[in-house]
Amino acid sequence: MYAIIDKRCSKEIKNNLNNYVEAVFEFSSNDITYNSISGHPDIFMFQDGKKLILAPNSPKELQQFFDVKNIRYSLGIKKVGFLLENSAHYNCVTTKKYFFHKNGIPDASIQEYCSKKRSVKFSQSYVRCSMFPLGNEKIITSDVGIVNSLKKNMIANFYFDPSEITINDHKNGFIGGTMGRLNDTIFFLGDIFKHKDGEALHKFITSNGEEVVCLGNDYLYDGGGIFFVE
Repeated sequence: MYAIIDKRCSKEIKNNLNNYVEAVFEFSSNDITYNSISGHPDIFMFQDGKKLILAPNSPKELQQFFDVKNIRYSLGIKKVGFLLENSAHYNCVTTKKYFFHKNGIPDASIQEYCSKKRSVKFSQSYVRCSMFPLGNEKIITSDVGIVNSLKKNMIANFYFDPSEITINDHKNGFIGGTMGRLNDTIFFLGDIFKHKDGEALHKFITSNGEEVVCLGNDYLYDGGGIFFVE
């Protein structure tokens, strides 16, 4: 098992994460998209279980890492770019039942793969940044608009205030960009208990039969999520 994270994550986070995987790939890119998300795996990768779809202009180092480790993936059609619309083609979420996305944004390869799932559309382009699924189709999100859509679709959810989530170049990040899953354990880039919603979030996750691992002792960092691959 391997983990893909933003190269700019703290040394503490990287060291702690190494205790759970064979190796940590420190992701970065240059001159492909804007700086704040240039090291975010969720901008360049779509994942559903072992299904991986990469942007065709994802860094060659990432593709080479996957090739060396015999990790199967396919390439999408649309490239990641500097605009809101073309930087979110791979930033969507699936569960066993649902396909969460903004209409017209996901790459055609993802839309085809998810065609048999129930589509839930949001106004937010950065869906994977803004939300994260637990088992039993429950959702954690830091986006009020997504909360409203989930309620309309009668999907259980937990709202986490994003005001203290750190990110490069912006006032605050999103909760989905701080999270990753390995089996029944939910990992965070930082410490949820430094936030006023941390205790309630911990209870929401553990009451769903899942464990929580905080990889750092500082405020949560939006680094585009943690992607576990094998």
